[in-house]
Amino acid sequence: MIDMSLIIETWEAVKPCVNPKDKSDACASLVRVFDENGLLDYDKVGINDCDGALKQAIEEYYEIEESDDEDDDEGWD
Repeated sequence: MIDMSLIIETWEAVKPCVNPKDKSDACASLVRVFDENGLLDYDKVGINDCDGALKQAIEEYYEIEESDDEDDDEGWD
């Protein structure tokens, strides 16, 4: 598995140059580029080291839902 530290360090380096209202789009682009070049795999543990904007972009890209466990329980009666 690819360590998430590279995308975190890259985002931390460019974040000060990004307009606050554009951070969401910038993170989404960064995640897409890293994934398309094989530099990113979703890591539930590593994602906790990300700031909120990057974490949200990764979760949206990989379509992660915070309530995955609740969905699994619905089918059991």
